[in-house]
This record gives sequence, structure tokens and C-alpha cells, in this order.
Amino acid sequence: MPLQSWLPVLRDARAQGYGVGLFDTHTVEGAVAIVEAAVEQRSPVIIAPLGPTRVQQGAFIRALAADADVPIALHLDHGRNFELVMQCIRGGYTDVMLDASVEPYDVNLARTRQVVEAALPIGVGVESELGHVGQGVNYDDEASRKALFTKADDAERFVNETGCDILAVAIGSAHGVYKGKPELDFERLEEISTRIPHPLVLHGGSGIAPEDFQKAISLGISKINIYTGMAQAALGAMRESVSADDASWMGVQREVQAAVKDVVATHMQIFGSAGKADRFGASGDTDASILLSKPGDPEE
Repeated sequence: MPLQSWLPVLRDARAQGYGVGLFDTHTVEGAVAIVEAAVEQRSPVIIAPLGPTRVQQGAFIRALAADADVPIALHLDHGRNFELVMQCIRGGYTDVMLDASVEPYDVNLARTRQVVEAALPIGVGVESELGHVGQGVNYDDEASRKALFTKADDAERFVNETGCDILAVAIGSAHGVYKGKPELDFERLEEISTRIPHPLVLHGGSGIAPEDFQKAISLGISKINIYTGMAQAALGAMRESVSADDASWMGVQREVQAAVKDVVATHMQIFGSAGKADRFGASGDTDASILLSKPGDPEE
């Protein structure tokens, strides 16, 4: 199936009350594991290559997707500038994220709008972040963390003025390993969700309890980013494999791939995306009117 944008998938997820995982990867084993899990779980999936070889990795993922019969989107995660966004769009990415969340509101708005204006006419979905999702190592600094949470009034204005398709919100999750127990601000999420019909995004998903994922999804979260849990599983498998008397490089790679695949499959089941791939066309073709429309348009 050809790569396809996450736009129709995430709108369906928001309407039907399930979540779709974005899984970051920077290795061949990681990409293969994600696609294999998606096919076995019959789940749509979003893959985000990391590092300086993003475009080259994208070509490999495109080849994997061609042999898969589930919807696969190729996404730029945390694109920091317009130039990188355009490089990935030219490289065949279906969707992009412009992350200017550390900038002042007006700068974030202007930079997001610039990307939307370039991406919208060609059917590329645009994610932006308002508020700022920090690092798990700083999670115990509650005051600083909450100061960066997304405000509902700002979120409504931002989406309306930028035209972005989905919005990443800061409600208590964090990137990396948490120092302390993650606590999501569900009241804040519910307020944002009532203001914005668009799919919402939760970054820093690794380490959050299954029941918290499910509650967040019920309140409008449609896309959830996972990396750290995959990395921890891969490292654990690697340590165990290299300590074996008959250890081999290929053997280690196989064990790492299996460990990552298990993490991905488990999250697909928790998010409720398992079994949802068949809601979308087997050809992978997507009606341009759906891609280019916004939530609330007659096509919805």
C-alpha cells in the first residue's frame, strides 16, 4: 500500500474514540519491527525517522509500506525550521510537524502558518505544538512544568489562526524517562478538547499507564508518540543477547527487532488501533477532498 497521510486516519480516530501511535525510529530493525507489528495487529501506524538520514530512511519505509496492507504515514517529528520541513516534504513525507513551542506565541503562530501555507495545497498534514512538552528528567519540578501547559483559550485561537491540522498539547507528559510518576491534567485536556474538534496529540507517551492513555483518548487525544519505551526494550534485548555464549551480530539484531515489535504491538492494543486498518481502503488511495478539508466541513 502506498504511504498515505495521517489526516483521514486521525480524524476517524477522533470520531471513533481510538488512538494511533507514532513510533520514532532511526534503525532498519526499528522500521521493520513497526511495520510488522502494524500488519499483524491490523493497525494504522505513523512512523517518524530520526537523525540526519531522515530522507534516506523515508525511502526505506516507503518500500516497506508498499508491501504492507495497512495505512502507514511517514511523518517528520519535531521539525525545528521551515527548511527541514520542506526537505522532508520534497523527500516524500506524507505529514510534518513544525515545533516552535519554545518560541513566543506570535513566533510559533507565524512559523506554523508558513508551513501550513506550503503544505496544505499538496495534501501534507501539519502538526504543531502549543505549550511545551519538556523532559522527563525534570518532571519533579512541578511549578516549572505546569507553567508550560497548554491553555485552552490560546489553543483555540492558535488552531483557528494557523490552520494546522492537529495540535500537540502539554498536559503533563514528558519526553524521555520520567523522574517521578507522570500525571496528566485531564481537566485541562477536556477543556481544550471542547474548544477544538481537531485530533489532539500526546507527546512523551512512554511510561504512561494504560488506563491514563485510554482516558486521554476518550477526551480527544488521537495521536500518541512513543520512543523511549522502544529504546529501553531494545537496550534490554541487546544486553541479554550479547551476554550469550553464542552471541552474533545478526542474532542481536533479531532480538532487538523482536523486542521493539512487542512494545509497538502492545501500545496498538492499548490505544485501540488494533483491528482498525480495515476501515481504510486497501488501495491506499485517499480522496483529495478529505485530505484538504477541515473538521466540520461537509465531507466530515
